[in-house]
Amino acid sequence: MKPRLRPLVWPVALLGAGLSTGWLADLAVGRWQDYGLYGLARPVADLLLIIGTVWLLVAVIGVVRGPRG
Repeated sequence: MKPRLRPLVWPVALLGAGLSTGWLADLAVGRWQDYGLYGLARPVADLLLIIGTVWLLVAVIGVVRGPRG
């Protein structure tokens, strides 16, 4: 049986969004010294990374266990 990887798409996309938001926050403070934008974007990036990681772990467990029923 081929494992279904479709449940992993959205958690990986959320992790990518968190990584890119964190990178943009670091870029804003490094290049333009914009600490206000950093203060707004960094917590959002951290939250996206935490949610994406937990969601990815749950999805991987679901894919490994297989369909129920």
